[in-house]
Formats: sequence, C-alpha cells, structure tokens
Amino acid sequence: MRHTSPALMDSLREALRSLLRARLRTVLGLIGIAIGIASVIAMVSIGEVATAEARKQFEALGTDIVTVKTAKDYRGPGIALEAALSLTDSLSAISAASPTILGGTNFVHAGRRVGTGSVKGVRASYADLVKLEIAEGRFVSDLDAGSLWCVVGANVAAAIRRAGTLDPLSAELEVDGRFYRVAGVLRNREETHGLPFEVDADKSVFVPAVTAWRATPNPEVGTIIARAAPGIHHEDAVRAIKTWFNERQPELKLEVRSAKQLIAQMENQLGLMAMLLGAVGSISLVVGGIGVMNIMLISVAERRREIGVRRALGASRIDIRRQFLVESVILTLVGGSFGFVIGSVATWGICEFTDWDFFVSPLSVVVGLVISSAVGIFFGIQPAYQASRLDPIVALQGE
Repeated sequence: MRHTSPALMDSLREALRSLLRARLRTVLGLIGIAIGIASVIAMVSIGEVATAEARKQFEALGTDIVTVKTAKDYRGPGIALEAALSLTDSLSAISAASPTILGGTNFVHAGRRVGTGSVKGVRASYADLVKLEIAEGRFVSDLDAGSLWCVVGANVAAAIRRAGTLDPLSAELEVDGRFYRVAGVLRNREETHGLPFEVDADKSVFVPAVTAWRATPNPEVGTIIARAAPGIHHEDAVRAIKTWFNERQPELKLEVRSAKQLIAQMENQLGLMAMLLGAVGSISLVVGGIGVMNIMLISVAERRREIGVRRALGASRIDIRRQFLVESVILTLVGGSFGFVIGSVATWGICEFTDWDFFVSPLSVVVGLVISSAVGIFFGIQPAYQASRLDPIVALQGE
C-alpha cells in the first residue's frame, strides 16, 4: 500500500536538512543567486534614483522654464542675437529670458593660467533663471552690454586667490586677449547633469551677451532659457515663442520645450535606461540560476540511493519532484534575501558618493523576489524531473 505524499512542512524540513548537509555547495549557489538579485535591485534602483534626481533638478529651477534652441538637423543661420535679447520685451507670455553664447578658452591672471572652461555670454536674468548665487560683488547687468566686465565661478576665483590676489574683485582676467574686470564671484554650485543645458558655473566665466557676441569669432546663440509669465500655461508660452520666431526668422527650425515636456521626455529616457540596467543585471541572475541547476543535478547524482530508498518505501514521483523543487526554491529565495541586502547597500553607497537621495525601488524588490522564485522553479524543474524518473531498483544498485 502506497504511503500518503509528505506534507509541505515535511518537504521544507527535509529540504533544509539536505541543503545543510552540503554546506559548501549551498553557499556557492547562494552567492550566485545573491549577486544576480543584488545586480537587479541595485541597477533598477539607481535608474529610478537618477530619474528622481533629474526631476528634482528641474523642479528646483521651476516647471515654468522654457528652453529654445535650433533643431539638431538644422544647418542654416542660427538664432539672431537681437531676437534673443528682445524676447522678454516683445512677449507678454515670457517674464524673463536670457540667451547663452558659448565659448571656451584659458583664463589668465597676472601671467598665470587660473582656469580652463567656458565663457558664457548671458543677460542679467540668467542668474535667476538657473539659480546662481553671488558670493561677492554682483552679476553682469544689462547696462554692461558691450563692456568688459565679467563674473567668475568659485573655482576660478579660488585660482585667482592662489595667484596672489586676495580680493578677486580687484583682479583683471585675460580671456582671448581681452582684459576683463571681475564684477562678481559666484558661490560654489554643483553641476546638475540632468538639465538639458550646461551651467558648470564653478569653472566658467560669465560676460555680457553683447560682449561675448563681439568677442567670439563665430558667435552663435546656443540656448535661450526663458520663464513663462505668472498665470501663463507652459504650452501657451511654447506656442507664443514659436509664433514670434516664425514671424522674424521663418526659415529657422527650433526646438522649443517647456520643463514639463522635458521632464516627461527625460523620464521616458531614464525609464528605458533603468530597464536596460535591469536586463543587464538579469544576466547575472540567469548565470546564478544555471549554477543552481548544476548544484541540484549534482545533488540528484549524489542522492541516488536516498531517492531509491524513498521510492521503494512508497514515495511517488510527484513527492520526489516536490522535494527537489522545494530545495531549489529555498536556495533561490534565501539567496534573493541576501541579494536584497547587498543590492540595497550598493545603492546606498552609490547615492552617498553622488550625493543623491537614497531609496530602494519597490519595483526592483518585487521584481527581484518574483524572478528569484521563478528562477528557483525554472532551473529546479530539470533536476527534479530527473530525480523523479530514476528507477528505484537501478538507484539502489549503484552510487
């Protein structure tokens, strides 16, 4: 008469005893699964943290920000400086706007190079638009148009002090053969890489837009940063800018985007990146799953006599399959738990290094646990099936 199939708790107890008997093999399997789960959790979490950080950087500037630049596939004449400078005065939908005229060079003070970075031609409103703070002096004024005044970033100011001038506001800075008087020094500002435009304030020198236009060999308006007027919907501000430029430069192809549009686009891109990172992490998990299957196959080979005895005592093939599947699932779930801890610690370490807000993506935890269970079942099926198909007589005859 056949014995009744063992209860689930009996299978769990037997699975734990079997795994503890082969400690080294079990630890190796746990390591493989833990690394795979940790990779998934860390990579998906970092992708979501990066998305949240970029969103926070946008929101710090304000969701009423609008950026204007020429389309990537456009090869004609760029944005006219006069049109860029008169945008605020001409459109009631825009409360403030500043073009950015970019150049790059060495900065020299007292015969010594005190920096290499960007020279940015801007209007006075630029400081408020991108949240620059003055440590000493003042920012460039619209009254400085055409004059040789500049504002230096924190790193450039520190280099001027190291060159022997304790008060940067009394310094002259040579830029592309022109000598500028320092009107102001900016506070230290970390670069916000999530934005669609570069600020890099610490290493830059800011000059009046008209001055930069005259001093640069082939000047171009890179990006116009604007702010929608209070009460104006961001889509209305975008339409007003497009219409205004279309009337003055009909041949010009522009990309005009509000902060909300840029945030949505950025989140889509970073979401794809997070999925890609998760897929890369899943490769480690698959490798760990293959390791689990190899361990279970070795376990089946070593326990042939045990399987034969159990079959001879009346255990069914379903009982044997369940036993090895339970062992595989326990192995992957315990490994997944360790992986969760490792992945969380890795995410915390990266967030500490980058000064981002730490959190572990709930999605990554759910996905990790589901995948680890699925891996345990998927890679445990073949060993469990092989164990259940053993002939009890053959299994009892040999090792």
